[in-house]
Amino acid sequence: MKKEKSVTRFIIVTMALGMIAYAAILSFIVLINLNKGFENYVEDEIHEMANVTQAEMEYTLENSTDIASMIQLSYETIYPEYGFDRMLMNGFAESVQKYFGVKNIVFFNSFGMQVSNPKYGVVPKNDMVKKALAGTPTTLLEKTDENIYATVILPLKSEGKVFGAVEIRNPVTVDDLTDTVSDYTNCQVTVFDGNRRLITSIPGMKGTEIENTDPITAAEAGETTTKKAVINGENYLTYYYPAVDANGNFLTTLFMGKKLEVVDHVAMSVTKPLIVAIVIFTVLFLFGFTTLIYLKMIKPLNGVRKAVKNLSSGDADLTTRLETKGNDEFSGLSADVNKFIEMLHKIVVDLTHSQQALKEVSEKLGNNAQDSASATAQILANIESVRKQSEGQSTAVQNTSSVLDMSSTSVDVLSSLIDNQSAGITESSAAIEEMLGNITAVTNSVKKMATSFGELGVTVEDGKSKLGVVDQKINQIADQSKMLIQANQIISQIASETNLLAMNAAIEAAHAGDAGKGFSVVAEEIRKLAENSSTQSKNISSELKGISTSIQDVVSLSHDSQTAFGAIVGQLDSTDMIIREINNAMDEQQSASKQIFEALSDMKDQAVEVTQKASDMSQGITNVSKDMETVSQISSTILGSMDEMTTGMEQIGNATQSVNELATQTKDNISDMSEKLNRFKI
Repeated sequence: MKKEKSVTRFIIVTMALGMIAYAAILSFIVLINLNKGFENYVEDEIHEMANVTQAEMEYTLENSTDIASMIQLSYETIYPEYGFDRMLMNGFAESVQKYFGVKNIVFFNSFGMQVSNPKYGVVPKNDMVKKALAGTPTTLLEKTDENIYATVILPLKSEGKVFGAVEIRNPVTVDDLTDTVSDYTNCQVTVFDGNRRLITSIPGMKGTEIENTDPITAAEAGETTTKKAVINGENYLTYYYPAVDANGNFLTTLFMGKKLEVVDHVAMSVTKPLIVAIVIFTVLFLFGFTTLIYLKMIKPLNGVRKAVKNLSSGDADLTTRLETKGNDEFSGLSADVNKFIEMLHKIVVDLTHSQQALKEVSEKLGNNAQDSASATAQILANIESVRKQSEGQSTAVQNTSSVLDMSSTSVDVLSSLIDNQSAGITESSAAIEEMLGNITAVTNSVKKMATSFGELGVTVEDGKSKLGVVDQKINQIADQSKMLIQANQIISQIASETNLLAMNAAIEAAHAGDAGKGFSVVAEEIRKLAENSSTQSKNISSELKGISTSIQDVVSLSHDSQTAFGAIVGQLDSTDMIIREINNAMDEQQSASKQIFEALSDMKDQAVEVTQKASDMSQGITNVSKDMETVSQISSTILGSMDEMTTGMEQIGNATQSVNELATQTKDNISDMSEKLNRFKI
């Protein structure tokens, strides 16, 4: 036997796997989004911090400008009377290098020649010095060779006249720059000279060249580049951007980067408790949702399934009812199933009562049919006896007629045969007396038969009325069986609509993609359940059709029984009329026989006077001949009536036999119906 699959376990396992997959996907998405979010945050932070390097470079330029301005202001306010003084200039240079850490400070005379000590710095002569001597100061970041310098050239004035110039040229691209920016921004910083890392805070990477030069090319074109890269074996989020002077001219490429392991660490530190929360929430949600599915779906469906299985088992307990708590689809379905069971219970109870009544009627019908057969056999025997007596009477009448004919033709012979006539009269009297006794017996038998036929008519009428009641009950059963079939069709329609809803749900789940896969599985199980319900409904419909066919057979047999009883009633009416005619004929025959008996008595008493009254005897013989003709006619009528009664009784016997067979067949059908109805527990 194939093991039955558990829809409950399948739904719970599917839900568990779905929720686990959901939790895993959600955790993965959260981790990815956190990483992406932190990367975006770090990227924005790097973009914001990128200005720090440029600002630090400009700060060096501003610092150099401030120092040069201080020297310029000193000449204008403190030492105006000194003017061009080489010793004073060297003193300024020494103090600036000592206290401000300036690398190069150079003083020029009015001819643009360096007059300060070369130990404080040596700078090439250029056009900016000429501009300063002409009164135009110069402040800029410039790249010379591989380094970037903060260059400041200011004119020196004494008593309002330019007597020289001072130039402070401080290198910007020194290790302190990357170290300071790296400490401030918590990022790795690099200043490039072309493709080479001129200075960098990344350990061991100073002086190395970049492998992919695309960011350098983009920076030279004034563009920035943000990407992930592997530097010195570690993952970085990098930002390459150009360094420019005050006029926007490209100086070099700057780099700022941050290790991604920091981002991963922060993301994981945030993700771990979040994943734990997701797992706990998933477990609680799965438990609650599983409990809800069991209470709201699986438990009601199991109840409906047990009820349907109970109905389809053939030994259904019609006292079982489903719980109908709530106001949802399943409580409605349970209520509909309860209505169906109540309707089926009522139908089975009515069928049981009708079956009991029909059984009693069938038994009475069988007993009455047997009584009718016995009475019919007795009537046939009595009719046969009357027939034989009537034949004897007819023979006697014929003999008497012959004697009277002979007497009328020969009155003369009458005298000589008077003694024989007296003996014949005596015998005739005895025969007439015997015939009169037989006629009386026949009359009494006919009256008893009439009484029996009256009782039989009442019994048959009672049977016919009870068959009418049975026919009505059977028609009610047939109508109720149709209602049962209609109810089963409603269940089949519900199963079909459920199947259609399941298909629509599956289509919508397919449209939903991966998010609808779990619901698609549930929709598929609901569709299978609907198909099983439809199959069970078809089986119930087949059984109901079989019951309906049996009921129709009983209806047909009931109609046949009514028809047979109608024929019996008709035959009984006809037989009753025949019996009445026989009774009337017997009365007339008895009257005539009495007259003959009285006449023969008179003849016997007056036998001694026959001779004297020959003429009177001739007239009497004539009268007797006429009476004999009447008796002969009556005998013929009686014989014909006996034949008709025999034929009628044979028809009654055949009808009674048919009724007996119908009663037996009805009893068998009732037994079959009883066997099927007893399988239901009411």
